[in-house]
Amino acid sequence: MTSEYNAAQRLLHKVKQGVSDFELGKYNDELVIKAAIVQDLQTLSKRITEYRLIGRQETGERKRTMMLDRATTMADEHELLKRRYDKLKQRKQEQALYQESRQELFQRSQQQQSVGREPMETAIVMDPQMEDGFWGRSEMAVDGFIAQGMASLDNLREQRGLLQGAHRRILNADNTLGLSRSVITYINRRTTQDKIFLAGGMFATCVLIYFIIQYFG
Repeated sequence: MTSEYNAAQRLLHKVKQGVSDFELGKYNDELVIKAAIVQDLQTLSKRITEYRLIGRQETGERKRTMMLDRATTMADEHELLKRRYDKLKQRKQEQALYQESRQELFQRSQQQQSVGREPMETAIVMDPQMEDGFWGRSEMAVDGFIAQGMASLDNLREQRGLLQGAHRRILNADNTLGLSRSVITYINRRTTQDKIFLAGGMFATCVLIYFIIQYFG
């Protein structure tokens, strides 16, 4: 069973590296790396499912529990990687759309300014260097606000994923604890009954010995 687990771990590491490269822009073709990440995520999901099925068929209680815990951990990591990739893909699409919209807006603004200045001979003309500096500072400020908003949103989504994983683990622990309490209660009840049977047997034995002594004495 170790070979299946090691294969899933290698694939999990590959997906992590692919998502990191996609985030940092370390790729030559965006479509190629997207297809590779999606394919690896699907394969990893199948590997985790197969490993969980093998764990459920394990006869040893300790080994079965260990394998199911490993499968749950890998499934949580797979879900976090999938959400991270989806967020990165959406962010890149939004950034591309924003750049296109901003470029189109600036082009329209420049066209309107050039058309509006032609018939106005007495209009105040702004220094081209000052105008470029103003637009540059405006672009930087807008980009900064958008980056801060996206970073905050990503942090909230990651925290939500971590909280959901912790919630599932707490529920599993609570179910296990409830089962343990039932077993302990049953053992205590059986222990009390055994004590009663033992005391009754000792009393009956003493009475029997007494009558034997009286009869044969």
